[in-house]
Amino acid sequence: VQISIEYSSPAVKNRRGQIWGKLVPYGLTDLGYGHHKPSPWRAGANEGTVFAVCHPVTINGQPLSAGRYGLHMIAGPTEWTIIFFKNSTAWGSFFYEPSEDVLRVTAKPSKHDFREYLTYEFPIRQPAEAVAEMQWEELAVAWTIAVPNLNQVYLSRIREELKTVPGFNWAAYIEAIQFCLERNINLPEALVWAQTAISTPFVGQANFATLSAKAEVLTKLGRAEDSKTARLAALNHPTASVVQIHQYGRQLLAGKQPAAALAVFE
Repeated sequence: VQISIEYSSPAVKNRRGQIWGKLVPYGLTDLGYGHHKPSPWRAGANEGTVFAVCHPVTINGQPLSAGRYGLHMIAGPTEWTIIFFKNSTAWGSFFYEPSEDVLRVTAKPSKHDFREYLTYEFPIRQPAEAVAEMQWEELAVAWTIAVPNLNQVYLSRIREELKTVPGFNWAAYIEAIQFCLERNINLPEALVWAQTAISTPFVGQANFATLSAKAEVLTKLGRAEDSKTARLAALNHPTASVVQIHQYGRQLLAGKQPAAALAVFE
């Protein structure tokens, strides 16, 4: 899931201690241009700040659809409001209208090392969650971005890619299968992918990698006898190298299958 924040970066310029509540007013204010209505800070300088995300996410637990949004902020001494605004092309926040708000969340400002130039950072980055943070002068304001149903996002992308160039290489199906095995999800489809990797014309290839991947899926599905048959086919296949056999035994040990691992090592 791709997230971007586009912004201009103002400098403190010898105004240390004069930014918050002064240069950037607390609350809403008439900016002296545009419609002259009380408006939030543009969360940057010059053109409006833009927050963009390619998939639906949650912001501090609240849902936000994929899209491009104007990012505005209402500063306060102890609490800030972060606004995701429908109009991402308006200059600054001179023409801000509350009716175009898509989402508002609150955040607590925190102390930060001095920053001469306003900066947006992602100080925490995990597969399903990240923290975005505005940092300027000696203050930071952060919010959490999370991806609901992350596995489904990945599976959707995998399915799309297997319809393109990667889908004509059996190794791509092995990668897709490993994703499912690691998370114990989508196993029936993973078994279909395994059979595709083994036997589909122009794509499939019966070898140690494809046969052992099928064995692993069958094990996860609780089909012990079928898994044993596929595993023996893999281990006895001419393509099986000493290193591959050894690594497979270690995988079985890690998967708490000591008897099967011992048979492999023998």
